[in-house]
Amino acid sequence: MTKNSNDRKDAIEESEIMEEIQEEIENLKDENGEISEEKVEEAQGDKDPIFNELKEALLKSKADYENFKKRTSRDKDEMVFFIKSKIINPILKRLDDVERIIKNTPDEEKETPIFKAVLSLESGFKKDLSDMWVKSFISLWEEVDPNKHDVMTQIPGKPENIICDEFEKGYELDSKVLRIAKVVVWAGE
Repeated sequence: MTKNSNDRKDAIEESEIMEEIQEEIENLKDENGEISEEKVEEAQGDKDPIFNELKEALLKSKADYENFKKRTSRDKDEMVFFIKSKIINPILKRLDDVERIIKNTPDEEKETPIFKAVLSLESGFKKDLSDMWVKSFISLWEEVDPNKHDVMTQIPGKPENIICDEFEKGYELDSKVLRIAKVVVWAGE
């Protein structure tokens, strides 16, 4: 046989195969002219175990991919929180120092320009933290929550397990605890 006759023979076979495929596709269409999944499954049935294996593998891969996307998103959020906390925690330490200076300044020195500068510094720190969505949470007179509070000491008094003093404020970032509060708790009598 010549090359032309082989090409014609291949073309005829291709044409016949295409016609068969077109006919099968037409049989799978519903009344709207769209391919129906039910008809595909019905036509396939259990005739081809490879098809069923591939279908199961595809469904498993799809579920794995969705889980991967969720896990990646969660990991990204955790990494962003970690990086933000590494940047913000040193600022919180400086704010604590400034607040201690304000708390321990004698009344007669509270009208000096230096003290007013310290107040301005505190105000600036708080505004910067607020701009970064960092906010302190209230601990005084609340019940101890181990996720938010670190009990430094207990003193006699009632009611039991209620916070009566705070060594260090606690802060939240994006509704997650950024820094736990260090507190004093009443131990009961």
